[in-house]
Parts: sequence; structure tokens; C-alpha cells
Amino acid sequence: MSAGGQQGRRPRADVQRNRAALLEAAQRHFLTYGVGTSLEAVAKEAGVGPGTLYRHFPTREALPAAVLQTRSEELVARQEEIARLGDADEALEQWLRALEE
Repeated sequence: MSAGGQQGRRPRADVQRNRAALLEAAQRHFLTYGVGTSLEAVAKEAGVGPGTLYRHFPTREALPAAVLQTRSEELVARQEEIARLGDADEALEQWLRALEE
């Protein structure tokens, strides 16, 4: 099959799981050890091999960029939920919790 034929397809479930596991493990490692953390340690914690990590994130810079993008999307989604709260104090508390997660 050509690459063009696969363009509209969703990734397989295991590919999605591996990517999500890598992003979660990377976020924990970046928080604990900084962005210079061992990518092999990230892969190991995610339960995948280094090859899988590099298939998803071909450069060292791609992984932190993906973590930032994911967190940004999550915060925007939470912001919309929080904006619907009528109480400013509750909204602030929810926003601060979202930043900590």
C-alpha cells in the first residue's frame, strides 16, 4: 500500500498506546531530571524499546516539543471548562490544579 493510501487512517491502537505512554513517561522524567534526561530511561519506563521512541520522536527535540504540545492542548481544554464556572475563586483553584497535573 502506498503512503498516500494510509493518510486518512487512524494509527493502530498499540501505536497510540505507545505514544501516550512515551509522552507520560517523558513528562515525569522531564519534571524530575530535566530535558537532558536519558531517552533510553524514558523508553524503558514507558515499556517500549528505544527504536519505538525514535520512530515516534526522531530527534531529541521532538519529544519535549510533543510533551509541551500535549500539555498545551490539555490546558486549553481545561480552560474552557473552567471558564464556565460562575465562581472566580473556584475557577482560579481549578486552573492552578490543572497547572500542577
